[in-house]
Amino acid sequence: MVVKIEKRKLIILGAGFAGIRVVQDLLKKNANQIFDITLVDRRDTHVFQGDLYEVATAFNKKITNQCLTDLRETVATPIKDLIDFKKVKFLKDEVLGIDHTTKKLRLKKTGSISYDYLVVALGSETNYFDIPGLKDHSFDMKTVEDALKINCHLDQFFRELWEKGEERDVYISVGGGGATGVELTAELATFLRCLAKKYHYPMGKIHLQLIEGSKILISLDKKGTDLVLNRLSKLGVNTFLERYIDSVSKNEITLRFPDGKKENIPSDFLVWTGGVMVNRIVQDSLGSKSKRGAMKVNPYLQSEHDKNIFVAGDNAFFQWGSDRPLPMVAQIAYQQGALVARNLLRISCGEALIRFEPKSPMYLIPLGGKYALLNTGKRIFVGRWVWLLKRWVYFKYALSILPFWKALAKFAHSTRIFTEND
Repeated sequence: MVVKIEKRKLIILGAGFAGIRVVQDLLKKNANQIFDITLVDRRDTHVFQGDLYEVATAFNKKITNQCLTDLRETVATPIKDLIDFKKVKFLKDEVLGIDHTTKKLRLKKTGSISYDYLVVALGSETNYFDIPGLKDHSFDMKTVEDALKINCHLDQFFRELWEKGEERDVYISVGGGGATGVELTAELATFLRCLAKKYHYPMGKIHLQLIEGSKILISLDKKGTDLVLNRLSKLGVNTFLERYIDSVSKNEITLRFPDGKKENIPSDFLVWTGGVMVNRIVQDSLGSKSKRGAMKVNPYLQSEHDKNIFVAGDNAFFQWGSDRPLPMVAQIAYQQGALVARNLLRISCGEALIRFEPKSPMYLIPLGGKYALLNTGKRIFVGRWVWLLKRWVYFKYALSILPFWKALAKFAHSTRIFTEND
């Protein structure tokens, strides 16, 4: 007599770096024969967020629907190309709530669904820190749509000035001197030159400024910060350090110094990259206020609330060193996704779980054109070869989620578009 084993319901929330890694690693081990796997995401694409700044600054002589589609495809890959829908159920839906006591989820379109095991990898969202006017008078850059909006709005902004025949001073601002802010600012320098040429606008009238509240950029030491500042200066960027954005209006930013003094600077266009926070659903459902809204996990990446819930990426607070969280970066999310998949398989086999041993991430920061910075944690390198290494990292990631020829085509497509204005 054949005994039919009932599959356990496994739901994975989020198709980012962690979520896709969990699904793909499970399928490689034929875990769909053990688990009834469902992947939930509000979008039907997986996005390589590390290159969103490139999408925001990719120059086009004429913006068309095809041009925007080409841009989108540089970083967004349809989920149907990454997983077999015959083996995994995909729900394009939005999570509204998680109830670990009843093991049920509330989804916007599907309604209530139950699970036996849950993986929470919903990522982060923009944090405006309740700064007056910031949300209303800035662009953020968390999604492909956000990046495309920045690109199109900047093009339209200069087009309107050209149509009116205006040649006034223009101030383009980036708030936040972390990796995203610095990458975007450096690439904006070349993008703005292209727009100036396109709309016959005097480059001397365009002012690009980066605002950061601390003394340093990208969490580097003084030496590393000086390297970045020197590069940004050569690109024509005016950098404000030790100045916090206090409030924002349509054409002005109020900055606050550490001693409380304030100054106003003009700004026609502001992109905010200065903060992220854990997904609100996670914060409200299972997050800990003392852990920046994230879910505290044990060494095996299980939630402290319920061992049937695994957490990865930005949603997980993993104690590292003296109770400090791991950085909210893609490399960590990818590592955690791999471990979650392994531990789910080990649970199904009744084997002991594996502890998460994070590998210290290396930071590759593009600094405009074919030039980048590498921070290994011990040494800093800069130059064209670091930019080539950054592209290799992208290709390697594409290979990890796509067949070789599709990965190569995606790499070639994105490299061609991203180097148009170098």
